[in-house]
Parts: sequence; structure tokens; C-alpha cells
Amino acid sequence: MSEALRRELEDPGYTPARRVFGELLPLLAEPDFAQRAERALRSAGLPAALFAAEALTASDPALGPALVRLAGHALRSNDSPALLQALELALRSRDPETRRQAAIALGKCGRAACEDALLDCLTTPDAKLLRSVVEALGKVGGERALARLRTLTPPDKLRPILERACLMLERTTERAAGAAGTIALDVALPEPRSVVLSCRAGLVELLAQEARPLGGRAVSDSEVALDWGGTLRPLLSLRVALDVGLSCSLDAATPAAVLGALLRPELVGALRAWTLGALRFRLDWVGHGHRRADTWKVARGLREAGSPLVNDPAGAPWLVEVRDTPTPRLLHKPVGAPDLRFAYRVRQVPAASHPTVAAALALAGGVRADDVVWDPFAGSGLELIERARLGPFRELHGSDLDAEALEAARENATHAGLPQLQLALADARTHRVPKLSLVLTNPPMGRRVHRKQGLAGVLCQVVDNVARQLTSGGRMVWLSPFPDSTARAAAGAGLRVERLSSVDLGGFNAELQRFTR
Repeated sequence: MSEALRRELEDPGYTPARRVFGELLPLLAEPDFAQRAERALRSAGLPAALFAAEALTASDPALGPALVRLAGHALRSNDSPALLQALELALRSRDPETRRQAAIALGKCGRAACEDALLDCLTTPDAKLLRSVVEALGKVGGERALARLRTLTPPDKLRPILERACLMLERTTERAAGAAGTIALDVALPEPRSVVLSCRAGLVELLAQEARPLGGRAVSDSEVALDWGGTLRPLLSLRVALDVGLSCSLDAATPAAVLGALLRPELVGALRAWTLGALRFRLDWVGHGHRRADTWKVARGLREAGSPLVNDPAGAPWLVEVRDTPTPRLLHKPVGAPDLRFAYRVRQVPAASHPTVAAALALAGGVRADDVVWDPFAGSGLELIERARLGPFRELHGSDLDAEALEAARENATHAGLPQLQLALADARTHRVPKLSLVLTNPPMGRRVHRKQGLAGVLCQVVDNVARQLTSGGRMVWLSPFPDSTARAAAGAGLRVERLSSVDLGGFNAELQRFTR
């Protein structure tokens, strides 16, 4: 190895040129350099993988496992017949570890075309290879693989692996038969159930206000609870909510407790009412990693009990979250439901508000039929659109220093049926809107602008500009990243200050403030 290559391999971001591939391959068998050489070749992508695949048949057997890993990694994102053929040939290698790595790689590639090659290996006396082949067939096999695995008599240590593979294949074949399941929006529950609505911390009072007609009540700084026996549509129409979940209490956040809860007839009845087709779900142990072994315990228990619920992470209409705070519970979230609220948002910009935050700001601003509304940092226009959806107004104005953002706002407004939105390329510190009665905005802040030095002063100047224009009874509602400074500026400008709540915006907080003339 040349000294130049040795230095290059010290750099974790090194991507070798094609001419260096041949020099790197022997290093895959050198303990001191194997990991760095494999990482470098992997970063070179498909050309290096094809080079590795071609070398598989002629190279030192000690290189086989690493060459297989290179080819297999590339095959996940490149539909290359040459890579697939090389891995299938590697299944017949004289080196046991090369065979095993080939089976693993074929399982991860996601291509059903390798099913035959894997089925041919089911008679192997190599226990390690058999385990990898069974696992791979569970991921890429079909009905033939399922039939073969059901007749297999494995060693005792392999039995749990075989059961898991069969379970995976059963749900794959059911999914292929059209049993995916979808969310039913307009079917009432057979009996009232506990429902939890979540929002960003700090916005719960606004969500509770929105959900009050349905019986909602705030139970934490980010959750509203209600007993509900109606259809799903009204819940999914609440604009401040991040998500909706059927809540089910647990004795503990353990596989046995989760299984017991999922087998409750009243829960199954509720999920049947809100699902068209198969009751498929993905299990998520919130805050505790994947916990794959525990997930399989639950999935196996459901199958053994003959439950209609099927754990299937691929496109399932339901997400079942296992939570252990503040108390152990399951939340069943209809993640496969269509968007009933923000379909107008066809174009986004990096500084745009989350639509539920925009909805909360509009709700905090209130509705007057004579409102002249201005968003001085319009972004993609969400605050203005959300205000328009709440009720009557006289005019809608948006301004921004970014012409692309204004184009996004115009496009979103068109899809929302608001061609009357008036947009201007203008500075929020000086722009004027005649008869202004309501300002709604989510200004630049946090990671988006890295809390630029001087931003607090700019926002205080915006407050001064608004204060000079607001009509009697006019309001300014916004999220301030510098709450003390902007509250002082508003009070100094003669506005009544309400500091409503601290809102979690994902990694940083801003204060929801309302200033009134």
C-alpha cells in the first residue's frame, strides 16, 4: 500500500477513484485496514460494488465476506442483475462465511427474484447458513417460501427464527392479496372510548378550546382527552391537533401487557369500526428503541390467539404506540387516514410554520368580520389561510423579503380558494397596511436563523411598526423567540400585553404572545 493511500484512508470521508479499487481490495483482509477500506469502497457506490462482484469468483476466499457485503449494500438501491447474480453465486462458495453473508445480503436487498436461490439452500447442513437463509426468505419470499418453511423441521435453536419468518411471510402474502386495510372516516364506534388528542407543548389550551364542542378537556401541557363514540372525521378535522389516538390503559409497558390489551374485545371492536379491511398495525415502543424481540412476542401471541390484528410495519393504517409515561398505555393512531385539513399546502419553504402552529395562532387571534389581517413574515402563507378558514374577514395581506416564499404563499392560497390574498415584497419594519386590525405571524427564529445577533432588535422594530398601525381593539398574535424584549417593546408602544404560553417548536421554545390596542 502506498503512503498516499494510507493517508487517504485516515479520512472518514474519503471516496476512492476507480483506479484505486484494485489497490484497496487486498486491504479488506488486513485487520488493521479492513474496516476503513470497506468504508471507502462503500462510499464509491455502484462502480465499486460491481468491481467487488466481479472479483468474487477470482479473489482470495478471505476477501469473500467483505466483497459480498459491498455488493449487497449497493443492491439495496440499485437494481443490478450483475450484483444479484454475484450474490446468488456466492451462496455456493466454498467459504462458509461468504455463503452466510450472501444469504444476509439477499434478504436485505428486498428482491423476490432471489427466492429460488435461497430455497435451494434450505437443505444445507450448515446451521449458521440455514438460519440466515430462513431469515432472508422471511423478508423476500412468497407463497412457495411459506409452504417450504412450514414443512421444515429445524433444530430447536432455529425454531423461533422459523416461526418469525413464517409470520412475516403470512402477512406479506395477505398484503399481496389486497388485505392492506384503510381508515374508515364515517363509521361511529360501537361504544364510547377514551380518545387522546396531542399538540405541541404550550398549545393545549387552544386545542382544548377547539375540541370543547366534542367534550375535550386538557389533561397535560400537550394532550386533550375526551370520551368519544362518534366517527373519526370530526377528530381528524381539529386543526391544532398533531394526531389522534384511541387510548388503552396498561398494567405495565411489557409484551404480555400489550398483548393482553390488544386482545380486549372492546378495543378490537373499536378498531373494526374505524377500519375498512384488515386490522394491520405497526408497533412502536416510544422511547425504548425498536425492541424487536418484544414486538415479535406480541405478534406471535396475536397469531396464536387467532386475533384479527396483524403486526405489519409496511404501510399499515394504524400505528400502536406503547407509552410508559405518565402512566403505561397504548395509543392507536390512524396514520393511514387522509389529510382532511391541510391539503392546500402544496408548496413549502424552509422557514414555513408547521400548519398546526399556524392554526393555533389564527385561533388565538380570534375572528371579527371587519378584520384586515397582515402577516409580516408570510412565508408560505399558512397563518393567513388558517385565519381565512376560521370565519369572515375584510382583507388578507402578507409580506416577506423572499420572493420565492411569496410565490409559495400565492400557490397555497390559490389551492385554498383565496385568490384575494394580497402579497408584497416588503420589510416588516416599515410596511404599512391601512386599517390594520389583526397581525398573525411566526417570525424567523431558532435553528432556521441561528438566533442571529440583532434579531431581537429587528422584532422589536416590527412590534413598533405594528403598534403605530393597529386600529382600536386590534390584535397582534405571534411566537416570540425573545419574549421579554418583545413584551417590553409592546408595552412601551402602548399595547396591552398577554404572555400566553411557552411553545415547544422542536428543539427550542418561543412564547405565544398577544398584544392588543
